[in-house]
Amino acid sequence: MIFTPDGTLLRDSCMHQIELARIAIEDGAREINLSKIERVDSTALAYWLSLQRWSRTQNIELRWSGLPDQMLSIAELVGVDDLIHA
Repeated sequence: MIFTPDGTLLRDSCMHQIELARIAIEDGAREINLSKIERVDSTALAYWLSLQRWSRTQNIELRWSGLPDQMLSIAELVGVDDLIHA
């Protein structure tokens, strides 16, 4: 199952987006497709990291797709792009 959030991944929306993703993962989603996310800031990295850590504590391996170019640029800027592409 694929979870495809929409809206933004900004400081004011991140916690809500994380909760929606956790619910979807608990319901069986194993891929998160961010292609419908309209805007991101560095908080998008916190979203990714939070869900990666949480899913691993649940013994769930997530796949990611549709990562916004801006998110990838921020990841490269702060030096975590290798983690996101892994």
